[in-house]
Amino acid sequence: MEYLLSTNSLTKRYGRHKAVDSVNIHIRQGDIYGLIGRNGAGKTTLLKMISGLASPTEGDFTLFGKRGRSAYRYLSRVGTLIENPGIYPNMSAADNLRLKCLAMGVRKKGEIEQLLDIVGLSETGKKKVKNFSLGMKQRLAIARALMNKADLYIFDDSFSALDFKTDAALRRALQEHTGDSTVLIVAQRVSTIMNAQQII
Repeated sequence: MEYLLSTNSLTKRYGRHKAVDSVNIHIRQGDIYGLIGRNGAGKTTLLKMISGLASPTEGDFTLFGKRGRSAYRYLSRVGTLIENPGIYPNMSAADNLRLKCLAMGVRKKGEIEQLLDIVGLSETGKKKVKNFSLGMKQRLAIARALMNKADLYIFDDSFSALDFKTDAALRRALQEHTGDSTVLIVAQRVSTIMNAQQII
């Protein structure tokens, strides 16, 4: 069976500390996956290696059929939200997305308005992000990750600050938006992941 993403004994060491220890995962196209692990288990480090933000100490991975470094040229097909999302606090939500559109060369008409609507920020107007609640900032970060439709979306503990009602509504909107894309949601608890077809 051909997988969209698979890792082969992927390992990362920092000195004597082994942050990621020989991880093997296999993710098929179109599925929603949940990756569960306690704080400090190495989840974010694993995602950084897959996203080209860190180099493996041992092992390798295959992404879209390409192995290791050759896979990095396909990262434009991956929407990621890992740790700090690079949000500008003195700008509005719309201006933050507008800047990301310029950086990515996204010119689709109505893209910004659609993303703000998906994450429930369409009514924020000119309010600066520095005055947003933590949950609102998290929703804006999710909108940035959704920009320019991807084949694989990776969300690193991206729903922890949302209340239950907002979380449920946002996940329904995300499912509709991502369609047949593959989604990998990383969290510390199973309860944080809804609708996952497989828990890793």
